[in-house]
Amino acid sequence: MKFQQVMSGALCAAAMMWPVAASADGSAGPVTYSGGAVATATPKCAPGELCATIVLGNGDSVKVLTGGSGKCNPYVMTFMRYHAGQLDAVWSTPTDRTPDVQRAFGVRCGNFQNTHMPLENGTIDMGIFQNKDGTVFVQFFGGSAK
Repeated sequence: MKFQQVMSGALCAAAMMWPVAASADGSAGPVTYSGGAVATATPKCAPGELCATIVLGNGDSVKVLTGGSGKCNPYVMTFMRYHAGQLDAVWSTPTDRTPDVQRAFGVRCGNFQNTHMPLENGTIDMGIFQNKDGTVFVQFFGGSAK
């Protein structure tokens, strides 16, 4: 019995450390929100590529791009807001990841973690997930998918 408990605990710990494919239950879009915003995502985006476009109810748009993750670093998502066709604002936010672990012979990098980012004062819920090939993809939650 003791052996089974130890093995069960070891298997659970190993499973939690192994990178797991994202299980996303949102939508790539188009997803419509109550304020009139419509969000649409691409199936995957590599560094520098467009991940999603959100057209807001007032006609402004937000383009979401991803940067590379680099060694032991999170992906950095860049948001570009356009007003009347002109770039109005740019901001960046890192994705979540597990902490790095110091080891006797160096550092073991943390792993990507699924990340939710609320946009437009929380009216748009955007999730960022990782594909098995290392690219990321975006899905939207809380609106109505068409």
